[in-house]
Amino acid sequence: MIQRHPLLIEGIEAAKAGDQARAQRLLGQAIRHNPDSIEAWLWLSGTFDTPQGRAFCLEKVLSIDPTNRAAQRGLAALGAGQIAQLPPPAPLPPTVIAPQTAIAAPAKITSPPQGRRLTAAPAPAAQDRLWSRPHFWQAIVICLGIITLALAGVLAYDAIKRPTGDQLLAAALPAAAASPDPQHTLRPTFTFTPQPTDTPIPTDTATPVPTPTSTETSTPSPTPTATPTPTPQPARRNVSVAPAATSTRRPAVAPPIWDPRLTALGVRLEPAAVPPGVHYWRLVEARWADGQESGGKHTIYVEVLDPRGNRVVGQPVIFEWSSGSQTLAVENKPAPDWGVNFAMYATLGSYSARVGVESSDRVFGMGLGTIEAPDFTVHTCFYLTFRWTQR
Repeated sequence: MIQRHPLLIEGIEAAKAGDQARAQRLLGQAIRHNPDSIEAWLWLSGTFDTPQGRAFCLEKVLSIDPTNRAAQRGLAALGAGQIAQLPPPAPLPPTVIAPQTAIAAPAKITSPPQGRRLTAAPAPAAQDRLWSRPHFWQAIVICLGIITLALAGVLAYDAIKRPTGDQLLAAALPAAAASPDPQHTLRPTFTFTPQPTDTPIPTDTATPVPTPTSTETSTPSPTPTATPTPTPQPARRNVSVAPAATSTRRPAVAPPIWDPRLTALGVRLEPAAVPPGVHYWRLVEARWADGQESGGKHTIYVEVLDPRGNRVVGQPVIFEWSSGSQTLAVENKPAPDWGVNFAMYATLGSYSARVGVESSDRVFGMGLGTIEAPDFTVHTCFYLTFRWTQR
């Protein structure tokens, strides 16, 4: 009799008790201890709510034992003929149990007979017939010409209509130059207008000098009257400066709308390091959709807006992971579609996103999985909105 691992026993008891989260954790640890445990994979398949998760575990059982009847019946019940496996774009951390596979779009695969595994049906004969058709190459040339013309039109429109980063910064220079030190614009007025008024005042004080020679008593009287006149002048200049300095204060920017579940998932925001008065791409909203809310999708959706809230078509958005990166341009899609869609295949902590060219906030730690099962490729979605803002 084969002795069961204690983690396997506890995981089976948790699954029977209906505690799916605890059962997934214990069975996952048991599989790490023995990756070829058919019993652990079968019990783990019953803890998932999505057909993709169950099919993955049953396929793993068949890779260990192709004649396992329970796995074959489970796949037939799930309609596994519509599920195919693809390799991932990047390796996952060693803590992940599941191999790096992704659920691709439904392919034309016929349902297998009872007791056999799914394989993609090769079609060499169909390819030979396609190449041998007389109009095949003509259609290829026409399609390539249409694609070339479309790309040329998009590039020409982007070059003509879309402002560059230098133009946006040049448009922001007047406001940036006036806001940090507004007193520089007022100092020339102080040096120009008060000086002519101050220079005649000494001439008035000098004119009473001949009168004291004729009468000795009149000399003290003009002198005190002339001294008070220059003293109010500096007081007027100080009063005029104070309102100008307070009028340039800019209201504080409201914090972004942040889904609190993102913090529990380990997702974090890195603000752009820009000085005051400089424009940058600011994250204004970040949301997350779990396995049920995402509807089976596994995508990072990004929207890029100008200061008026309009979509900035053609603006590049950069997605990065441990072994590479990908840049996608914002497309002019009709509502309610988002400007950029990026498909995820790795678990949480794998992806980051930011807007390219100019300075931008950056979102780290995105990927597949949930708070309860961060190491499994459960399909989820992220929604990010960036806006061109002045700090």
